[in-house]
Amino acid sequence: MFIYAVMKEVLMKNGVWLALFSSLVFSVMNVLVKAVSGTIPPAEIAFFRGLTGTILILVLMRSRQISFSRKGIPMLALRGVLGGLYMLAYFFTLSKIPLTDASILGQMSPVFVIVLSVIFLKEGFPAEP
Repeated sequence: MFIYAVMKEVLMKNGVWLALFSSLVFSVMNVLVKAVSGTIPPAEIAFFRGLTGTILILVLMRSRQISFSRKGIPMLALRGVLGGLYMLAYFFTLSKIPLTDASILGQMSPVFVIVLSVIFLKEGFPAEP
């Protein structure tokens, strides 16, 4: 039981550090997108961002010998299209408004999910937390 508690604590600390590192990397990406958006169109920035991510995923999959799944391809394609549209819209937003405003709008997605789930999925709020 003690070993489990120690391992859990080590993994939690690694998770916190990885989350912080992820936030730093995405913040740097936002700053770089904002910096180059004056000379490079947002669609081109989104294309190369997507290409870089795809190459990184393929290299990681090959190094760990992970194959592609054949299940759920239509939903995966829909998720890819919607993710690409989000990235295109976000990079366009970064090019047009101040970086802080665009970052705040990007972090508002949980609020929109709650509101839209009430409207479209007819979900309600629980009486108790």
